[in-house]
Amino acid sequence: MPAFALLASVLAGTFIFASQEPRPTFRGATNRVSLNVVVRDSHGKPITNLAPRDFQVFDEDRPVQLDDIGAGTQGVSIAVLIDTSGSMALGPRLDSARQATEMLLAQFASIDEAALFTFDSRLQEIVPFSTSTDEIRRGFERVKPYGSTSLHDAAAAAARQLASRPSPRRAVVAITDGLDNSSQLTAAAASRIASSIDVPIYVLAVAGSNRKLEPSELVLEPVEGGNVARLDELTARTGGASFTAEAPAETHLAVRHILSDLRAGYLLGFTPSDTPGWHRVTVRVARKDARVRTRAGFWMGASPF
Repeated sequence: MPAFALLASVLAGTFIFASQEPRPTFRGATNRVSLNVVVRDSHGKPITNLAPRDFQVFDEDRPVQLDDIGAGTQGVSIAVLIDTSGSMALGPRLDSARQATEMLLAQFASIDEAALFTFDSRLQEIVPFSTSTDEIRRGFERVKPYGSTSLHDAAAAAARQLASRPSPRRAVVAITDGLDNSSQLTAAAASRIASSIDVPIYVLAVAGSNRKLEPSELVLEPVEGGNVARLDELTARTGGASFTAEAPAETHLAVRHILSDLRAGYLLGFTPSDTPGWHRVTVRVARKDARVRTRAGFWMGASPF
């Protein structure tokens, strides 16, 4: 499996809200929508010299006028999720997760912040959002694998935690062995929650360096018709991405890719139409070699989440 092959997925699912907490209600902004937009060339290199005239943004099929654009230098805000299901105790998987977290923190600037969460059948905060990387490192000492895996539920809950953070450059980074066996949310439902509040989800699937990750191991859930949902079904609709890491060098490249997305991405803003409900967003760039990633859409009015 290529180290950076994004995992293709097709999922036909319905929304199921899964949480023991009261059902939240998110409301779309009535006068402005913001988009984090990542633009890379065909070789995966960030394109950082685009001007407003290079972007076309569509609310459904209606072109919109951008009222804000920039690359900016804000700090990043990352919710780091460590899978603590029982399967993470196998071989060096937890050590690989620790190593990935350390590589992420090593590239932090003083204005960046992170929080450390673990998840099995529920999300647990280990270290609240902090600019102190030492606090996050110390928090990892309390990470112990046990239980089942609810990756979808945890990613959606962490995205909600990020909704109130001040930086628009925010993301969920989940480090897991890729096995979800107890989420009540589908991959599509979790990604739509994160997309609705403009929080990209990144998933780094880790395994021991002495064994190869097989596509069958990266199945998130069985779905109707015998098909399966893979990691990109959770990440792609949010503007994020999924990676596999079978060696430290691949982990390092994945971490660099994630931080490059957050630091070099464009921040676009526009005034949406006032039609209630889900609005599909399309972003195009006037360069033939451009590859664009952003969230799938947003809600106007009360969402079903």
